[in-house]
Amino acid sequence: MTHCLLPAALATALWLACGPLAAAPGDQPVKPLPPSAQVADDKERVRSTSLPARGLFVGDKLSEAARARLGELMLQADDMNVEVALVVPSGPWQIDGSGDGERDLTPARLQSVRRFLTERGVDAKRIFVESRIDEKLKEPQLTVQMVGRPAND
Repeated sequence: MTHCLLPAALATALWLACGPLAAAPGDQPVKPLPPSAQVADDKERVRSTSLPARGLFVGDKLSEAARARLGELMLQADDMNVEVALVVPSGPWQIDGSGDGERDLTPARLQSVRRFLTERGVDAKRIFVESRIDEKLKEPQLTVQMVGRPAND
């Protein structure tokens, strides 16, 4: 059994003996972008809206108010190539049907959000649901984020 450990021990000893690697001639450290440049880039890359659970759905369909808010988001994202659309439920949603109807988050309700986005041109393969736990939220909400790059790139 000890003969199996010998190659690992030998490799570790050689690695320790080499010491830290020296920088190659001409290598320069990369300076991070100033915070203002990162924020400007993020604004060009992300569009989002958050919708409270109350009034979001009528049965398993999006309400007219929710459709209007998501429609506004789609207009804001019109100037970009959407690479990822995130549907992010957060807060105290009920997924087992024990809620008051407003807080119920069913697969059919999530599908209605996906359908709305695909009908407006977002590729279905680019839509992802990512549930987040936020204990600070007292009421459930649904955030939809469009992430992409400017259409003129």
